[in-house]
Amino acid sequence: MTRVSAWMYLFYGTEIIQSKFDQAKNGSFDVLAPDKRYVFVSSDMHLRELDKAPDTVLSLQAASKQMLQPQYTMHRFNWFDRRGTEGVGFIRALRTLLTNNIPQILPSLSMLINTSLTDLLAEHPIVDGSRHSPVYHVIQKLVVLSNAVSFFGEDSAQNEEFMVSALQYIEETILCAEILKLMPRALTPVIGAIIQRCLSSHKAIYEVLLPIADRRCLERDLGKLGGELPKHADCIQWIMETSPRKAPWTGKRVVHELMAIWFGSVHALTTTITFAIHDLCLHPEYTEPLRAELEAEYSDFLKTGQGLPLLDSFIKESARLTPVESMSTRRQALVPFQFSDGTKLAAGDWACTPVRAIMQNEALYPAPLEFHGFRFVDKTNVSIKAANVEDHFQISQEKPSALCSADATWHVWGSGRMICPGRYYAAAVMKVVLTQIIRDYDCSLVDPGARRWFTWRSTTLPRPSTKVVFRPRENEPRPGSAV
Repeated sequence: MTRVSAWMYLFYGTEIIQSKFDQAKNGSFDVLAPDKRYVFVSSDMHLRELDKAPDTVLSLQAASKQMLQPQYTMHRFNWFDRRGTEGVGFIRALRTLLTNNIPQILPSLSMLINTSLTDLLAEHPIVDGSRHSPVYHVIQKLVVLSNAVSFFGEDSAQNEEFMVSALQYIEETILCAEILKLMPRALTPVIGAIIQRCLSSHKAIYEVLLPIADRRCLERDLGKLGGELPKHADCIQWIMETSPRKAPWTGKRVVHELMAIWFGSVHALTTTITFAIHDLCLHPEYTEPLRAELEAEYSDFLKTGQGLPLLDSFIKESARLTPVESMSTRRQALVPFQFSDGTKLAAGDWACTPVRAIMQNEALYPAPLEFHGFRFVDKTNVSIKAANVEDHFQISQEKPSALCSADATWHVWGSGRMICPGRYYAAAVMKVVLTQIIRDYDCSLVDPGARRWFTWRSTTLPRPSTKVVFRPRENEPRPGSAV
């Protein structure tokens, strides 16, 4: 029976986690999957102990490695289970350099997304007088394009073959890693080698990026001899420059790091934006105040990467009710570990937090299963004047917070010292994409009653078949141009 329950987790993982969370009443609980035992914790005590555990005991990298199988899906990138200070450069590249460059990235990104969205929607067929657009695929292409420009530079983004491979790479990695995780361990090297030979996208990405990274490394080495060198502002350069000084990373290692970042950035962004568009369709009463905010504040946002509290809260509320994951703060036990209350992890078990259950806990969120798009806003600081805007502040959190916040009630970005370093960039891209849609289109679901998502393990994904009608608004300024 236990074995059957473990396999049921693949199809009903989000429901199983929620049910056990309700039974545990803020205590720890475990969930079995075919390949893993997960131990979920959520109390302040557990979270402190989880965060304090050294990388040699509870490892985020080991969990990521097991989840993505990078030695087979990322061109033989076999990273260490414990990276320690070696990972500081990678963290700083995203947390500091990418974040600091957001104001330089956003204006051109806004124009690019604006133009690309128009072109993508024009590709879809007209049914009964309206274009029916598969919204997930539209957003996925926009995110891939946005991240390619921000991470790799415009030259790579204009390489059509590279862009096709960059899109395929996400889906191939998810599918192949899942197959390998469910294989008997003894067969993993054999099946992994076969999969590796069949994958085309990771090889294409690697072969495009490696010459660029090698050239940058050569420039770095020549720079030590003096002389003026070309300036670059992209993730290739930032990761290279923040690699360990005593043993600088090679071009090969830089590309492998980029491939790992690429997977995480596209998948979560695409899903979160898609669900936010679903909610725009389901709750059209929020459109007017959001448009009023964009008219007043979008140009300032492009200059700073900050602001737009109403849109920020709307995205956060959408992510709260339909989060990408029901599990967060993943750590794999490299050795046996015991919490102070006696909760035990064997080597190989994962410690994690039940993020979806926490965000829908009535003890933390008033009316937890209802959509209240502005519940996170500090309404005393909102100057937007729009019809019925006050009606949307009837349900509010006791403490206002932003999408990028991280505390005991919001684990979307992880928690503690290993919180996602790229979250400010991710939030900014979400706002840019949604701005183009809110300001230029009236949106509606083709079939509002159809099921809009499916689950696998702890993940909730939009159904690719869900279609949205994007009706252009007449005589409206294009955001990112004359805003």
